[in-house]
Amino acid sequence: MDTKTPRRTAILGLGSILMGDDAAGPHVLRRLEAEYELPPEIEILDLGTPGPELAHIVEGLDALIVIDTIKAPGDPGDLHLLRRDEILGGRGAPDRLSPHDPSLRGALVAAGLLGRSPQDVLLIGIVPGENHLGIGLSPGVRASLWGATAMVVAELERLGYAVVRRRERAGGEAWWEREDVG
Repeated sequence: MDTKTPRRTAILGLGSILMGDDAAGPHVLRRLEAEYELPPEIEILDLGTPGPELAHIVEGLDALIVIDTIKAPGDPGDLHLLRRDEILGGRGAPDRLSPHDPSLRGALVAAGLLGRSPQDVLLIGIVPGENHLGIGLSPGVRASLWGATAMVVAELERLGYAVVRRRERAGGEAWWEREDVG
C-alpha cells in the first residue's frame, strides 16, 4: 500500500438474499472474494438491509465502495456509477428500493454531521429486474455481476491498492444458491 492509499476502506454489499435481484450486492462480494486476494486492511461487509446502522458503519471510513440495486433508468443489469458529490447532490442518486432502509445519501449526511463521512465514495448501482420474495437473480442482473466485480477492482486500484487475481478460485457460488444447502 502506498502513501496515497486511504487508511480505512470498506466494500459494502447491500440487499436481501431473500428478495430476488436485491441480492446483487452480496453476490458481487462473493465473486470478489472468490476471484481476488484483497489486502487485509480492506473491510468486506455483506450488510443485507442494514437499517439505521448504515450511518455508523460508514462513519470514520476514508474510502467506501457500495454495491446495491437502485431505482434508475435502464434494463435489468445495467450498471450506474455514482460518486459522493452526485449522491449527496441528489443528481441521479437513487434511494434504496426498500422503503424501510435508509438511503446511502442519508447515511453519508448523518456521518457528515459528525465530521466523519468518507470523502472517497463510489456507488455501483445495478438496475434490478425482479424483486420478489425468493432466491435467485434475473438473467440480466446475473450477467452484470462480473462487470460490477471488475468495477470494484478498478476502484481499489485507483485508490492505490494492489489487487491480485487468485490462481485458483476460492469457493464457488453463493451459499444461499447451492443445492446442498437447506
